[in-house]
Amino acid sequence: MKSDEAVHLPLQADTIRSFVVDACGGEREVVMQMVDFFLNSAENLHKEMKSGLAAEDFPATRRAAHSLKSSSRMFSAESLSSLCAEAEELAKQEKGDALALLLPRVRAELNWLTNELPDFCAGMLA
Repeated sequence: MKSDEAVHLPLQADTIRSFVVDACGGEREVVMQMVDFFLNSAENLHKEMKSGLAAEDFPATRRAAHSLKSSSRMFSAESLSSLCAEAEELAKQEKGDALALLLPRVRAELNWLTNELPDFCAGMLA
């Protein structure tokens, strides 16, 4: 791993295989396109969470957190998924100050995942 494993829950090949690789027929190129699509979508959802919070649009923030939580699970990004579940609940309760403290942790986890996931998936398919 490139990062401190104690901070991030490790990626699980079995989870990625069952949700992504098998759905793509095991085709390396398609799987890697799915990884890129997920990471781009995750970036956009994070931006939606931030802009929703800035506008105090808690329903929008909650929807973005929910979407990112769900898609993260498919790629075995359990640390990110857990943070998004927490963000979703904070948005539901309209706790903007707590959300503002949580979003940098979501960003850090997303940065880690962006660095780790492509190589991890490529290694699975080698």
